[in-house]
Amino acid sequence: MTSDQGTQGGWDIHTHLLPQPLIAAAAQGDFGMKLEPDAIDVHGFRLALKTMGTPKALLDRIDADGLHGAAVGVPPPLFRADLPTGERAAYIDLLNNGLLETVDVAPERLRPLAYLPTDIPQLAVSVADALDDRWAGVIVGTDLGAHSYADESYHDLWRILSDRKLPVLLHPSESKDARLKPFYLSNLIGNPMETTIAAANLVFGDVLGQFPDLQFILSHGGGAVGMLYGRWQRGMDTDRPGIRRLTLPPVEAVRRFNVDNVVHSPAQLSALVDILGSERILLGSDWPFPMGSVSAPASLDGIDAEIARLIRHDNPRRIFGFAWAQET
Repeated sequence: MTSDQGTQGGWDIHTHLLPQPLIAAAAQGDFGMKLEPDAIDVHGFRLALKTMGTPKALLDRIDADGLHGAAVGVPPPLFRADLPTGERAAYIDLLNNGLLETVDVAPERLRPLAYLPTDIPQLAVSVADALDDRWAGVIVGTDLGAHSYADESYHDLWRILSDRKLPVLLHPSESKDARLKPFYLSNLIGNPMETTIAAANLVFGDVLGQFPDLQFILSHGGGAVGMLYGRWQRGMDTDRPGIRRLTLPPVEAVRRFNVDNVVHSPAQLSALVDILGSERILLGSDWPFPMGSVSAPASLDGIDAEIARLIRHDNPRRIFGFAWAQET
């Protein structure tokens, strides 16, 4: 690392790309997708080819931010819990194999996150069990149907990911709450709350206590987790209905989560440093979505240089492994 006290370089752990073979599949109308002149239409979502359909655009952003590289996952409209169960395995193969092919243009700078279809726990286990060392980690959604991440049906999955030291980026799929349709609230409120609900199930399902080596990274600063953990602890302390005794009480379990810094507020980022600890914050941009960070430097405005070094360099090295975060 250079002698810039960590204010330059490092890794963006939250970016998105379209797998290139998916574009060809959309041109054929596969899996209900449609190719438009400048985008892929996926069940009502338009994914722009100029940005997330172009690996060079992400590399240009990395260069503009002065970073070493980025972890790359598919965008959430491609999670596709809407597809028939019988089509999901073939679709996931296309998605993940296509992402490997896409990041191969710059394998030392673009590190892929495999998508796991956690709405079908056994399929997610099968996909995870087949992952090799080309993967930096995995990305999972929040649209789980009748399941929740507190279910014991996910224990085999957590065990595989823990044993293989594959970090889990928890990313909201989409908010389906009809009350949030006005004012873009489905994103402004709904998406962070989807992350919060999933995280709460991990806490009260005692997942973090039972799998202490498993690294979860919550998108968008963890939603409201940092603001609610005291209330969660109070619920356990007062024996509220449905809350069982846990290996890790909520106040400790929450501090096991990692979060990205996509919060758009220096005050909120400082609060997360105080609540979770500086070792739990990672640089993320949510590129290329409009709700993402303008730039890596801007997202760390006002942060102490030593904490910035942890966020940019040390934390991704610790969570993703030395071989994944080699820096000069």
